[in-house]
Amino acid sequence: MGRLSLVFLLTFLQETECAVISDKNESCKDFGLAYERMFATPGESPLLECPLQIQHLFKPAETLYNVTWYDMRSGSEIADGHPSVSLTGTSLWFLNVSQQNQGTYACVVRTQSQCYRQAAVLVVSRMSSGNCERPQRGGQSISARVNDVLSCPLRRYFRSVDQPIIQWYKNCEPLRGDDKFSPNKDILIIRDVQLDDAGFYTCRMSFSLGGVSGEMAESIDCEVHDEYLENPRMIEPVNEIIKVEWGSSFRKNCVVVVPGQGIPMVEVLWKVQSRETLEEDFISLNTSHRVHQKAMNESRTEEGFVLVRTLSMSDVSEEDFYLNFTCMAVNSRGAPTGQFSLIPEGPNFILPLGLLLGSLALLFVIGVLLCTIFKVELALWVRTLFPFLYKTTDGDGKQYDAYIAYPRVLDGSSEKAEVFAMNTLPQVLEGRYGYKLFILGRDGLPGEAVVDVVQDGLSRCRRLLLLYTASSLCSSEALEWAEQQTGLYRALVENSMSIVLLELEEIREPGRLPQSVLLLKKKQGALQAWKRRKRWMCWDRKLEGRSTSLNPSARFWREVRYHMPVRGKAKERNWFSF
Repeated sequence: MGRLSLVFLLTFLQETECAVISDKNESCKDFGLAYERMFATPGESPLLECPLQIQHLFKPAETLYNVTWYDMRSGSEIADGHPSVSLTGTSLWFLNVSQQNQGTYACVVRTQSQCYRQAAVLVVSRMSSGNCERPQRGGQSISARVNDVLSCPLRRYFRSVDQPIIQWYKNCEPLRGDDKFSPNKDILIIRDVQLDDAGFYTCRMSFSLGGVSGEMAESIDCEVHDEYLENPRMIEPVNEIIKVEWGSSFRKNCVVVVPGQGIPMVEVLWKVQSRETLEEDFISLNTSHRVHQKAMNESRTEEGFVLVRTLSMSDVSEEDFYLNFTCMAVNSRGAPTGQFSLIPEGPNFILPLGLLLGSLALLFVIGVLLCTIFKVELALWVRTLFPFLYKTTDGDGKQYDAYIAYPRVLDGSSEKAEVFAMNTLPQVLEGRYGYKLFILGRDGLPGEAVVDVVQDGLSRCRRLLLLYTASSLCSSEALEWAEQQTGLYRALVENSMSIVLLELEEIREPGRLPQSVLLLKKKQGALQAWKRRKRWMCWDRKLEGRSTSLNPSARFWREVRYHMPVRGKAKERNWFSF
């Protein structure tokens, strides 16, 4: 009943005193009673600020005005010099408040042509004996399992007083700062909030004004919510530059993540920079407009909430280019933003360039494969069609293209080598392709020493063709034969001339070959007359037939020709003759 009586009394006094003041200031514009109340206890020094927002009524820097306070209980003006009240700027300061000061006070602001009025209420209550909890307190809530803050309600007076100092209390116990609580001027940081952190907190402000010290305080009834939400995080867009074709449709999502549990009080909106004023305007929500933003889509995940709002353009016009489109996520803890801008899409050379480079790479790979597989055929073809690219062998001091060497010691397989050297090679290389061969026993003069014949023949030949079978070089007699021909031995060991190995039979025990021949075979390989090969359309039809050691394949003969000297037509020029 006491509280209702107080309300009726204050209302009656306000109506009565407003009428009294209206008689003197008929032209004042009345803004009624301010919503905020000032709560105090006896002995404090509360500051009652004029609730009128003067900066919204006129320009204070350019307009002359004065502020007058009235006590609504008597209707009388409060003059400066009152024993318990002081006028400071637009504020009414009670130096040592008592319950007799409780009531409604009107602030009147006058200019040369206007008058404005609004009332504020001061409530003075005693604290109960033995209890430091203030009778009136505001409510604030914090979230569990995260770091959160409480704000001091007296922060609004910081600009009106000098040297404000805040002291925080919890349940009457002062908070000095530790790992749990960190007072920071007008806010109290609470780390790792738990349910038992609920209770009432008090912030007490000591200050000075006009050289006089004062003190006032307010309490907060703190509630802890088990549900919590962290600050929203902007995922998309993040300062992007997007190429788009003129006249095409375009869509861009603004994605905001709010980790935690609870109800996300977040609004996601798109803005665009105006080309004329350079200010940002919110984009229309009307979906019939060319540029609009669609309704926000909210979905829940294990980590929290995902908010998506889509910006849509039915067709991109020239005026959309080079503007900053900004997405803003607004809530009480902050407003993270993300931007993007559109630029016209130029000619796309990446795809054609990629196709060209890919084609060139493919052609290069195919060319390498063809050159590897058909190296012999391509070389012979170039030699035939373009002999002028190669130097002629005339004048190099050589009489023969190749020296034919084969062991003539054993019967059987060595006879096969002799038949191949004396008959097959001359028929093909001399009869068909016009090479000149030196064959020991055919071209040497009768009665000459073998060593002299070998040395002389090798000195007049450009190549050395060494024929061998499975057993022709794999015996002690064959080794003695090779050693007897010192010129042949020197050619093998010293690598004084180009040597071509012709293998007429498969060698199943390569280790029995002479060391010089074995090393040469490992280094450059041997032409294998016994090996059968697949048929190719480029075969020499006249030599086509079943391959044997005495009748090799056309591929074998092409490889022999590939290793034979090139009979070019280009003559070496003496550049010093000019």
